Amino acid sequence: MKMKNILYIISFSLLVLFPACSEFLDKMPDDQKTMDMVWASQKETEAYLYNIYAKLPDDRSIWNGVPWVAASDELDICWERYYCTNINVGSWNPTTNYHDVWGDYYKSIRASFVFENNVDRCAELSDDLKIQYKAEAKFLRGFYYWLLLRQYGPFVLLESETDQNDDWNTYPRTPYDDCVAYICRMMDEAQAGLPFSWKATDQKWMGKPDQMACKAVKVKALIMSASPQWNGNPDYANFKNHDGTPLVNTAYDENKWREAAAAAKAVIDAAENQSGGTIKLYRNDENGDATFNPFKSVQDVHLVKWNCEYLWGMTGNNFNNLEIHATPRPNCWNGLAPTQRIVDAFYMRDGKTTDDSELYKETGFAGSAHPNWTVDDVAEVRKRDNWGHRIGEHNMYADREARFYAFILYNGRPLPQTSNDSRNEYSTGNNKNGWGRVELYASGAAGSGAADHSTTGYLMLKFVNFDSDPRLRQHGPWRQTTYIRLADIYLDYIEALNEYDPSHADIKTYWDKIRARAGLPSIFDAYPGIAGDKNKQLEYILRERQVELCFEGDRYFTTRRRLLSDKTDTDRTSDKRRFGDNGPLYGLSILKGNSFTSTDFYERWPFETRVFDKKMYLFPITQYEMDRNKAMVQNPGW
Repeated sequence: MKMKNILYIISFSLLVLFPACSEFLDKMPDDQKTMDMVWASQKETEAYLYNIYAKLPDDRSIWNGVPWVAASDELDICWERYYCTNINVGSWNPTTNYHDVWGDYYKSIRASFVFENNVDRCAELSDDLKIQYKAEAKFLRGFYYWLLLRQYGPFVLLESETDQNDDWNTYPRTPYDDCVAYICRMMDEAQAGLPFSWKATDQKWMGKPDQMACKAVKVKALIMSASPQWNGNPDYANFKNHDGTPLVNTAYDENKWREAAAAAKAVIDAAENQSGGTIKLYRNDENGDATFNPFKSVQDVHLVKWNCEYLWGMTGNNFNNLEIHATPRPNCWNGLAPTQRIVDAFYMRDGKTTDDSELYKETGFAGSAHPNWTVDDVAEVRKRDNWGHRIGEHNMYADREARFYAFILYNGRPLPQTSNDSRNEYSTGNNKNGWGRVELYASGAAGSGAADHSTTGYLMLKFVNFDSDPRLRQHGPWRQTTYIRLADIYLDYIEALNEYDPSHADIKTYWDKIRARAGLPSIFDAYPGIAGDKNKQLEYILRERQVELCFEGDRYFTTRRRLLSDKTDTDRTSDKRRFGDNGPLYGLSILKGNSFTSTDFYERWPFETRVFDKKMYLFPITQYEMDRNKAMVQNPGW
């Protein structure tokens, strides 16, 4: 499509999406294009549909656009100009407009109705495409509502196309359970017009929803609805519309967990009963490699495009910029910094935690290499057959599980995302020996002596392709942004089952699959005493989520839906807390150290004292939106 036509269509879509006087709906000011002309052309009708997709969030814009990772307890960013810093210290309100998506999502929701009500007018479209495109519009409507629900709670539910001249002061918020029911209904209705999976039918449509995407989004809505934030939470007893209508049912309902488990099992059963195995947990030995490698398996599920674990995501992405932000200096931005809390959460290679494993040591340096580091040759760093710690690396990073080495870049580790010819660029002094070990200590090449630095002494490695060289702006192959994958659904399923049937055999079955892919023994082999104990199993289920889904945005919403963010983990010292977004959050002593063996650098240090009030369980609706619609009530506490 020529750029001029694209601009015409986008301009037209914006007029449709924004409230305006009715005469502006009849023609375009630039080219006099009418609504009739849009629906008369397949090209322009499809362009209108694609414009509804345009507001889908790029969840990998961690450093500036999407707050779910940097506003959680798993990561910090050093750039104070971005609003996550203010969120973390409690400096925000309805007028600061942080991550203000309310208006954008409603524009897309209204456009979905306009499209659904007019697509039949396009004679150039086949009947099958009309059915498919209507289903896509319904899915997108439900998905945008889901995005509103998880960020703001109960939304204003519009079930039909609104008139541009409607009085918006007549639209109050809709009770939470009704919001969830509508999202689920949209997913159910959309399924009828979509194939089981585009992977199995026509991969040119990848990035569009299919039946599996519909089923997966339904799980996410139901698991949140079943969780303590929305299921029996007395804090929302006075969360009501102006007329007194309660927006939240504060009575606990165990059946919500059963509904969530059933929805998750429907996804699992559909995947397991398909022919061809196009949807399953990703393993490298089932995708071209002769030998199972847990390191490659857990890494490639985020690197191989449209792989078998993908359920729903978007074609757009910002991975090149993510790689630059996550890579150390020079010529990179060196600031996506995992916290000590997430570093501590990863298991040891024996399947136990750092608290319990005899393999873990907090001090000193490794006298032997990880069993999977078998060839001590710099040429092996990017091949990924060798993985684990090397001799001389700090004991805190020795003998960890595969996910740790795939997702965390720590001081002294040879940088994976660079060619051997460039390694000395990341080294100073005597460290220019061809290994390119990352110098995160104070005086190091990537240390705290410059504005762009890790605030915690770590850098994020997840989503970074080892074949990239961000310093040279060379990046690995394109991949999609994944919103939901099968491991996520496994974890939803076992969490829901645990709430009402903690001895159910499926808990072990699907938990074992996730840990086996990571190269770990069953949690019930490592901790046999937790079997059937709801509270103990929950602790480890949430930890498995924390590790498996780290930096994917899940942690932010899990700690909030489970009402953990305002709590304090009193079973551990401040520097080793496992949950709670109030108080000091720890990294390493980044202002210290002049070599890899500087022991003072490896001391735990609170890089920030964070603030979390109960009102922060939800985002405030911006004051601009509140002023536009006097029928809405603000979220509690704001």
